[in-house]
Amino acid sequence: MFSDNNKIKKKIAARLKKRNSVYAIFLLSYVSILIVTLSSAFVYYAKINKQITMQTELSTVTLLGQLKTDIEDEIQYIKELSNDLVFNSKLEQIAKGVPAYTYAELMKDMSSKHKPREMLFDYLVYINATDEIVTPNIKMKARKFFNLMYEFVDLDYDAFDREYLHGYHFQELMPIQKMNQYDSQKVDVLPYIQSFPMSSKSEPLGQVIFFIDAGNMFSMIHQVHQVTNSNIYVLDEQDRVILSSQDAPPINAEKLESFGKLTNTRHEITNKIVSENNGWKYIASTPKSLYFKENFNYLMNFIAIFLIYLVAGLIFVRYLAKRSYKPLKEINDLIRVHTQASPGGKNEYENIKKTIVDQIQNDKELNEVIEKQLPIVRRDYLLHLIRGMVTQYDEVPQQLRSIGIHFTSDTFLIGALEIDMDSPFFMNNSNMSEKNLSLARVVAENVSCELMKEHFTCYFLDLGRNQSMFLLNLKEGSPSEAVSIAKKQGDEFIRFVYQFYQLNLNVGLSSPYTELKNMPTCFDEAKKALEHSKLRDVNEAVGFGDLGNLTFDYYYSMESEHQLVNLLKSGQYEQAKQFLGNIMEVNVSKNISANAAKLLLYEMASTLMKVKNFFLVAKGEEPASNEFVIEAMLRQSPSMEAAKRRFLETIDHMSALTENQNVSKTEKLVNRIAEYINEHAGDNWLDLNMLSQEFEVTPQYISNVFKKYKHENVKDYIAKLKLRAAKELLVTTELPVREIAARLGYATEAGIIRLFKKYEGVTPGDFRINARRNE
Repeated sequence: MFSDNNKIKKKIAARLKKRNSVYAIFLLSYVSILIVTLSSAFVYYAKINKQITMQTELSTVTLLGQLKTDIEDEIQYIKELSNDLVFNSKLEQIAKGVPAYTYAELMKDMSSKHKPREMLFDYLVYINATDEIVTPNIKMKARKFFNLMYEFVDLDYDAFDREYLHGYHFQELMPIQKMNQYDSQKVDVLPYIQSFPMSSKSEPLGQVIFFIDAGNMFSMIHQVHQVTNSNIYVLDEQDRVILSSQDAPPINAEKLESFGKLTNTRHEITNKIVSENNGWKYIASTPKSLYFKENFNYLMNFIAIFLIYLVAGLIFVRYLAKRSYKPLKEINDLIRVHTQASPGGKNEYENIKKTIVDQIQNDKELNEVIEKQLPIVRRDYLLHLIRGMVTQYDEVPQQLRSIGIHFTSDTFLIGALEIDMDSPFFMNNSNMSEKNLSLARVVAENVSCELMKEHFTCYFLDLGRNQSMFLLNLKEGSPSEAVSIAKKQGDEFIRFVYQFYQLNLNVGLSSPYTELKNMPTCFDEAKKALEHSKLRDVNEAVGFGDLGNLTFDYYYSMESEHQLVNLLKSGQYEQAKQFLGNIMEVNVSKNISANAAKLLLYEMASTLMKVKNFFLVAKGEEPASNEFVIEAMLRQSPSMEAAKRRFLETIDHMSALTENQNVSKTEKLVNRIAEYINEHAGDNWLDLNMLSQEFEVTPQYISNVFKKYKHENVKDYIAKLKLRAAKELLVTTELPVREIAARLGYATEAGIIRLFKKYEGVTPGDFRINARRNE
């Protein structure tokens, strides 16, 4: 059938030789799609066939399980009834000839215990001492009983007596026997024998014998066979066939152990269920031909429908190809008219492509310039963040996304890397050029991030000369696993680079942290771990947690001190307070020792005193004494909270010393804008465009500088001013909401309702009611 499809394609292609090439592409594409789509129906057919097979198997397993349950229920009942008799001490008394318990009483007990069951044909007790059989109804000599009541057809009584009536038997099943019942009716029974007493090690006192109705069991197996068309087998725990369906071939005992719950061979599918109670196996073997015989007619009908749809589809495909080609031809003709393109050797796609490429070429060149600069921008911003030169961490995620950095989790750690300049890589080259060092940095970057990428998102940052670092963002897993994973990969990184490039590397890893504001701490820890790695005889990655005595480690790096000094000298005192608070918070979380806290306070106090004295000298005054430094240094039990308050007071003192001296022109402009907004907050025309006209700068510039110095955008600043004024009017006056909205510059009350919903979560009316209720 598929060869016919290929012939159709070739005929269509031959007819299209003189047609336009794009039209041919359209037509052949639609034909291919049609054939693939229709061919997928065969996949659907195979899936349906598989589903039918699975349903058949499921049905077989269900029926096999039901057969197992029914047989086990009957066997379990027989075991329970057997135990009732075997553990009855009175039975032992009769067997031993003790007159305390009579045969009549035994027969009465047997009759009362017996309940009608489908498979229990009859049961009896054999007394060894008297060679007698006792049933719920009669007592008779054994030989006479098996000659008159139940006579074996294919088994000699003497053999039965020798093998089964004597000797110890524990829940033993005989082969199925055909017996003459009352010398008239032939029945098939499965004898079940249990000796008593059960714990006897010598010749037992007798046997309890149950005749299980094998004909009933055959009937149940036959029903499963009729429904599933499978050969059904029931095997005992020793893999002996107890029962099987009619005409079932002998089962291969050698292959029996290889059968799983479902075994699919070339010729048959076998399902097996093993009883957990007695180890019996219930097997259904189904010839594969039965699965597919009923599907043949369905397959033939399916192929006929497929061919009908194929012919109809080819007609529709031709119509679609013409319809699709028409607008393309019109566009191509339009391009040729306006661009005067030569049609020779050109098709429609090439002409359209050339036109589009020419149109976007300038944009592409611009994008290339931006893309070239983007890695530099990313590097600079990440270094700025890692070195602690950021105070507004709430804005960091948005800024990272804007430059294409997306963290997959909140867990970070940093690795500090230093290339050993005495490595064989450099010593084997007579000229230790900057080119070799650059090559070493490239190797370190590519190998480190390649090894780390399975568990981390890796950002490699060059710190200059022979030092680098990589920022690792854990993809998945717990923070506690991050360091062990990073150390393992770091050791592999060091071994790989030395083995293949003869480069010795020192690597230090920080502890994992879960907030962006802790990145400077990560960087500080990574550098300290790096210094320790250089002191070790073996090149291996060193984690900060491996250093020991971490209570003496505090965070106050040179970068942090430099950032704090810059903030103070530039007059950004609020940012300086926040930055100082971040440093204190980090060190409190590190649980540093009292001595480490003294050193930290000493260094921070020294920094503040240096800046303060800088301002005093600039004003022509004498530098301050070092009393504050001495006090912080000599404090026996330093209080971080008390020291923080003292530091903030010192910054406020600096602010007072330098009032109006360090305010930049930009900050003065922002203050003027804020004052103007405060005065005109009720004007309905107040927005960025109005402010731009008033102060003669662009709206974007106002938005950026206002956010930088006021830490919120202009729109939110105006909205909060209006909200404050609205709250006051609602509480102190009886003005309706509509009039208050008009006073605040809103055309309708809907504006003030949105304002309250956004910031307060209630309407203005509800706010007024709640405020007065709480008075």
